[in-house]
Parts: sequence; C-alpha cells; structure tokens
Amino acid sequence: MRPDMLLTERMKELLFSTLLQLPQAAALSANGMRTLLIICAPEPRPGLPDDVAEMLGRAVMGRFGSASLRVQYLAHGHAAGMLAFGVAAKAIDEDMTDLAVVAGVDSYHEYQTLEWMDETGQLKSEVNRDGFFPGEAAGACLLARRNLISELGLEFLGRLTAVSTALERITIKRHGEEEVCVGEGLSSAFLGLSPAIDRDRRKITDTYCDLNGQRYRSEELVYTILRVQHLSDEATHYLHPADCWGDVGAASGPLFAALAHAASSKGYSHGSRAALWAGSEGGQRAVTLLDFPDNRLRKAA
Repeated sequence: MRPDMLLTERMKELLFSTLLQLPQAAALSANGMRTLLIICAPEPRPGLPDDVAEMLGRAVMGRFGSASLRVQYLAHGHAAGMLAFGVAAKAIDEDMTDLAVVAGVDSYHEYQTLEWMDETGQLKSEVNRDGFFPGEAAGACLLARRNLISELGLEFLGRLTAVSTALERITIKRHGEEEVCVGEGLSSAFLGLSPAIDRDRRKITDTYCDLNGQRYRSEELVYTILRVQHLSDEATHYLHPADCWGDVGAASGPLFAALAHAASSKGYSHGSRAALWAGSEGGQRAVTLLDFPDNRLRKAA
C-alpha cells in the first residue's frame, strides 16, 4: 500500500484482502446461506474516524452485500476479536446464522495517532521504554457447525471450545492514579474457562496474548498467573506476537487463532489446546479456548 493512503482506505484494503482469502469467500455474497460478519475495530483514538467500523461495514456490503449477509460491529480494540468469537458461537448455537466470520482490522498509520501516542508515552522510542511498536494488519476466521463444514467440503481446522469475558476496573488509563491493576478482570476471564477444562480434564498447553511491551500489561499478567496457573500445563510460557509483527490492535483475535493453528498443524506447539487472550483500554478482558487435532501424534506415527 502507498504510504500516503488515507487511514480508512488502508483499513478497507487490509480487510478486503483478508476476506477474499477465506475458503468460503463466496458465502459473503451469493450462496444464500445466512452469514454473520463481525467487524472488529479499534477503540476511539485521535486520528481515527468515530464511525470507522460503520464505514468499513458499508464498504463490505458494497463489495459482498447480499440479503443473506448481516454485519455487526465490535469497536473494542485488542479484545474485540475474542469477544466476537463468543458472539459468533452464540449466534450459531441459537440458529441465528449458518456461517459466522470474525474479521479484525487495525492500523496506526496516521500522523495524529502517532503524535498522540508519543505525547501519552505509548510510542516506544529511545527515550520511552514503556511504549509499544505500532503495526497494521487484518485477519479473519470462518466459523460453522462441524456438519456444515463437511457439507461445504471444507477442512476442519479446530474447535472453538469456550469463550470467557470479564471487565477490569483499573484500566490502563487509571492505573497508578489511585489504585494498581492486579489482574482481577483477566483472572476472572481465565477462571471462566474452568468448567470446560474440568469437563475435558485437559489443561491449556499454549497461550497467545497481546503483551506489547507496556509495563501495565506485563504486571497484569504476572498477577493473573498467580491465580490461574492450575489451568495450564506451562503457565509461565506464553507467546506475544507483537514482538515480531508489532501491536495489531483489533486484528489480534483472528490472527492469534491463525497463529495457534499454524503452530499446532506444523507440530511446534506444546500441545493441541490453546488459550488466546487480550485486553482493551476500555477494560474488556476476553479469553478464547481452542482445540486442534493433535498433528504431532500423526507426524510421529
């Protein structure tokens, strides 16, 4: 993309290029199946149009629109994708849709945004070690019932086992003013996975998260691990992709899911049960539990 492209155009191009890679991209427009598209967008910030999610939705409808396509928006930044997985699963379980697409897109490629980040100490630099590297990306995941996946001739990649959400009272904006965040919200979200873990008697083997270099997020995780380490085989082992591709904000959820699948399918994950978690500046905390076929056993055979 051109460096001078407007932010909304950049986000639209990122989103379109991702949706067109879906194995059932035609489901967005012409095959008659009820499809729910959840667009995960950034939280409000300088340089970002207030109605960016709606603008993206209109663009998608103009490109793929059909009577069977319904668009919903979740402008909750980092946590939006995890929240959207829960919304999508509920809509499928309640027979409100046949297919659900969770698509996240974000970009910090805007002068006003970068200036605001620098002024508020969020932009990592030689003089600010507590900031993060901004990125831009889009990702999308297609969800459906197992039998429909087979009927469509698609490959089953993994199962969405559980989604748990909570609200953190001490957000990053309030942290240090009067109180300190000790991970109560994130802990509650993780503990919400306990029924699924206890039922299957299988612990979390791999964790993917949105740590990006900000001390607030790291400290929140440390407090959380102390409360929820019994849910994981290796509680102190976690991957934070922001150290490789930068902070991708609202695209985090779908991209973490894609990364977890790649790790499992290629056999370099620790196991076949992954937890994805992220937290938004507004306080939303969400954790998604995914199960994958254990390809390591197949490779060993």
